Amino acid sequence: MNIPTIFHYLAPLIGFTTLFIGIAATIWPEPMSKKFGISASSQAIPYVMSTGIRDVFMGLVVLILFNLQLWEALGLSIICLGIVAFSDFIVVRKYGDKKVSLVHLAACIIVLVYGFWLL
Repeated sequence: MNIPTIFHYLAPLIGFTTLFIGIAATIWPEPMSKKFGISASSQAIPYVMSTGIRDVFMGLVVLILFNLQLWEALGLSIICLGIVAFSDFIVVRKYGDKKVSLVHLAACIIVLVYGFWLL
């Protein structure tokens, strides 16, 4: 399997992963907040749920654009997903688990490279 073929199937992986994380954060906000990198108390649970809904939306956009084979729109959307991942990195780095923040940074780098590749 060559690099372009692997990159082609990265979009559904990103879409389904983002969708799954979003659904999980909406259904199980407290344990998912710990995996995000910031443990949420009872007052912060609605914010965790709203980030879950954000992730559901982003995952669906990626999957729809991939299914429609709209590569430029998919690339731009994935670049926007990278911006979200970078903002998550900044927030977790400042207020949460610094080691977990590196996961957000890695996601940011991966999706930005992929998004620009799609363009």
